[in-house]
Amino acid sequence: MATDRVGARFIAPSGFAPDGGPQCPRVPQSLCGALVYRATLLAVALAGRVPPAVAYPILDRLGDLLWLLDRPARRAVEGNLRRVLGGRGPRWRWAVRGVFRHGARSYYDTFRLPRLSAAEILALVPVRGWEHLDGALARGAGAIIVTAHMSSVGLAAQTIAARGHPTTTAVEPVDPPELLRLLARLRSGVGTRVLPLGPTLGAELLAALRRNEVVGLLVDRDVTGAGLSVPFFGAPARLPSGPAVLALRSGAPILPAFVVRRPDGGLEGIVEPPLEVLRFGARRGDVERVTRAVAARLEYYIGRYPEQWTVFQPIWNTSLGSRVPSPEAGTAARDPGFGTRDSKS
Repeated sequence: MATDRVGARFIAPSGFAPDGGPQCPRVPQSLCGALVYRATLLAVALAGRVPPAVAYPILDRLGDLLWLLDRPARRAVEGNLRRVLGGRGPRWRWAVRGVFRHGARSYYDTFRLPRLSAAEILALVPVRGWEHLDGALARGAGAIIVTAHMSSVGLAAQTIAARGHPTTTAVEPVDPPELLRLLARLRSGVGTRVLPLGPTLGAELLAALRRNEVVGLLVDRDVTGAGLSVPFFGAPARLPSGPAVLALRSGAPILPAFVVRRPDGGLEGIVEPPLEVLRFGARRGDVERVTRAVAARLEYYIGRYPEQWTVFQPIWNTSLGSRVPSPEAGTAARDPGFGTRDSKS
């Protein structure tokens, strides 16, 4: 587990910027990083003083502006949602713009975190399914939470930690380093530990599970190509295999969990029962089966809330007409009782 390649299985980035840090057209990278860092500091200060009722309408307009101006991100979102929704149409157009609105709201929610107490976080994100996490931890082997960049994903680990469960998450290193430290500090607190991708990441995540803690992983995008190609909305996509590797090595259960925004603008957390993790002898086959099962649960929530899937990089390299069979594809469309009503931004 102590290699960069293995460590890379465990993370997926978020945000409007490409991998590795912010990008500013026609601006030197060092200056771009410094500008983004200072802008983030200002945004954090403002987020702590502006209530959501005032901030959200402004952020929706900011999201519309980013949708209009950021052509690479817009094209990536358009391509992703064509795959999710099966083509273009009125819902597709509405959902593409909604992704940018939810992305702006997600950053605001993250920037507010340092000013929120554990009790305030729990009140902000009521959760259905705590009994599944409690039951998993009662086994004593820790728990692996898998999720996607849905709505205000930064609140997911914080909500679990606020309930008293120490939680470890992983993030992609970005430049400049002070920006990475700031983002990690924002996502830390109330029992959350944030680790950057590195040669010791796998070992540290295993150690957290052995302490019967929670490991939270974003698994809807593979950063380095170290993941597995599995069917995802009917076409092959590379997804991180880290959750499967961790579960098979540690015996910890994998629980899908998501934060979604309701039609009234409020947030809701959903924790599903553990996925079935079975060993059949062939390690790669076992890892692939578990990764396919994770992908199926991602499909269900992304398909139900496409406007809340805040990924701004292309997921598929294949055309819409290229489809592959998926043994788990049928499970993606079935609600096991943990979904909520469709929401709009």
